Amino acid sequence: MQIRFPTLLAIALGLGARLCPLSAQADGLLLPNAKRVAIPLASPRAEGIVGRIIQVTRAESQFGPEREADVAMGETFPVLGLSRGRIPVMMHLGAEVYGRFSLDDPGTSLISSDWVVGIHTVADLGAWQIDLHIYHESSHLGDEYAEHFKATRLDWTREVATLGARYQRGRLGISGYASYTLIDKLPLAKPAAAFAIDYNSPHRQFLGSQARLVAGVYTEAQAYAGWKVSSAARVGGVVRGQNSRREMGLGLIYFDGISTQRQFYKAKSRYYGLELRFGL
Repeated sequence: MQIRFPTLLAIALGLGARLCPLSAQADGLLLPNAKRVAIPLASPRAEGIVGRIIQVTRAESQFGPEREADVAMGETFPVLGLSRGRIPVMMHLGAEVYGRFSLDDPGTSLISSDWVVGIHTVADLGAWQIDLHIYHESSHLGDEYAEHFKATRLDWTREVATLGARYQRGRLGISGYASYTLIDKLPLAKPAAAFAIDYNSPHRQFLGSQARLVAGVYTEAQAYAGWKVSSAARVGGVVRGQNSRREMGLGLIYFDGISTQRQFYKAKSRYYGLELRFGL
């Protein structure tokens, strides 16, 4: 019997309520003002509205090496307080969408789109943040791309559980993740792992705003790809208003490894480029 994502969501919410029976008595149970889920700086995942212009030097699609654009939107919001006190536990809802476009062949521009939606159960232990992420993932070919190259869409439909731990010490953050695919339409090996290091400089005044430098490296490996390591790097700057949480970031990015477009999960990819991010 297969268990779909809504069932997994209900199970996770039910377990959270059972494990934290006093949460219903807490003020601000819904939409709590909680610390956001920490996403590694160099992770290919989207945080906010993200636009990337990249030069692909080792291509996974049939376009070959070319200029491409990666447009993405993703955010994670705290929605439910499960526990207060010394160890706050919060439930967050996250959703992400990604689209890859060819800039050299606008007639068949959309290559693929990938979708992720899931829940995070996050425990805040001061310097440590523990995150249980259960999510649904799907991937689709662009219609024009499929017609032009007579390509067939893979049924990349998965339900995945990831346990992550992040340690923040001053300006340095270190993260580790272990994943296991609970349901998969393809007969692929299920485990995966990732590791990341981030650096955020102190804020400085810049044109009436607060600015800081950021840098990060990110690595991941999947069993289905023979545990080949994929690496990513990001370096740039982030600015925000004096009395605002919204941020804008500009940076240089690099990726080398197994394709982040799940329609081409067996292929290797390499690119570098420019990224612009707007926080939501």
